[in-house]
Amino acid sequence: MQQATHPRIHVRDARDAHTVFEAVRLNYLRPVVRRLNEMERATYVRSGALFVWIECDDDAGLKRWTDGRVWGQSRMREPYLFYDEKLPYDHTGLGGSEANRAPAFRFVDGVSRAGPSSSALSHQERSTNHHKGLVKQAYSAWVMPNPYARPQKWHLTAYFTYADLPHLPTIDHDELLSRIEVPEGIYRSGKTRSREDDDLSGPRSSPSLSSSPSPPTSALLPGSRSLPPLQAAIGPHGTLLTQPRVQVGRLPEDQRVIQMLNSKHIR
Repeated sequence: MQQATHPRIHVRDARDAHTVFEAVRLNYLRPVVRRLNEMERATYVRSGALFVWIECDDDAGLKRWTDGRVWGQSRMREPYLFYDEKLPYDHTGLGGSEANRAPAFRFVDGVSRAGPSSSALSHQERSTNHHKGLVKQAYSAWVMPNPYARPQKWHLTAYFTYADLPHLPTIDHDELLSRIEVPEGIYRSGKTRSREDDDLSGPRSSPSLSSSPSPPTSALLPGSRSLPPLQAAIGPHGTLLTQPRVQVGRLPEDQRVIQMLNSKHIR
């Protein structure tokens, strides 16, 4: 049976996420390698649980995370995405009563003042509906184990409730994770993937005007004479160059007609 990568933890920022990833890379923690079944979802998807999974294209791995719950629209609180669970009584928009809402001063003197800033606390403070359901917290990063390995997309999915969030321990209070040192250059935020991948693959080639010039109009007409290039008609100082007139010989029939007309004119 698959279990959560960590049973109860509060990840606050990208550094916390990378610390958990490093613990997985060092085999101190175990990632999820397949989709959770119904029993595993009911048992382990709960407040404080954290799951790390590696995106895989083949059928043996995970392509996306599913937990069997219905979630609202995503909210970005750097560097995490947050989703509030849609409970059965939320369809009318009245799910968050005044009794379920936390007071505005909830974290003035609480856990939000200690340690680094927390994206989860920021999401809670900016949320108007503090329902009793779960909140899903998601983060992704590209992992480079070594300079020659192909990068992998690693994902972190954590859960908490608004009521339980102030009581969740952080990495600083975890005996294992507090000793983890994250090396430089291994983890890169997944949000910058599109731009950096475009840079790595090179600029997109677009046809330029000079690479495939359109033929001049005169070249499309049969028997037409093309004009000389503009550079040949303009001198080095912008002066117009004159070219000697070319004498073109007349056809014999044309010459005979001209002589007949001239002779009639003389008479």
